[in-house]
Amino acid sequence: MSYTLEFGLQAKTDRGSFTARTVEEVDAALDRVIAAAVDYGYRHNPTAFVVERPVFGPAEIPDHGLKFDVDPDQRVAALVWVGPGFDQPWMTLSNTPLPKVDLYRDLGIGLRFPANAAITLDQLRAAVHEFHESGGHRPTCVQWQEADGF
Repeated sequence: MSYTLEFGLQAKTDRGSFTARTVEEVDAALDRVIAAAVDYGYRHNPTAFVVERPVFGPAEIPDHGLKFDVDPDQRVAALVWVGPGFDQPWMTLSNTPLPKVDLYRDLGIGLRFPANAAITLDQLRAAVHEFHESGGHRPTCVQWQEADGF
């Protein structure tokens, strides 16, 4: 089955929801999200979810999702994932912590990712592609650690 990703972006220079169905469209969407991060450009964390997956409640909240932050100057990012098969959210885990990188798990309240959550932009790209291809399941191409919230 082919899946559709919907990205949510609220940045100083770009905002809105946009979809991606093909590998090329996912790459273009990620390029757009990364470009919007320049000079601390996000107002809220970018998100992605698979349109074809179940939703719940009157607000039709997806049963899964990715939320991330990107530092294009340092060429790093961090992800938090929530979805089927797990009781809590998970965030990326790196074997090489980067203490001087400021990546936020929740920009709205200033909650930072830990230093050991930073991954490369290439790893971010691979994880988002796997998330897309798997229909919203947790990517296996990166390591994960438990998170206390999405």
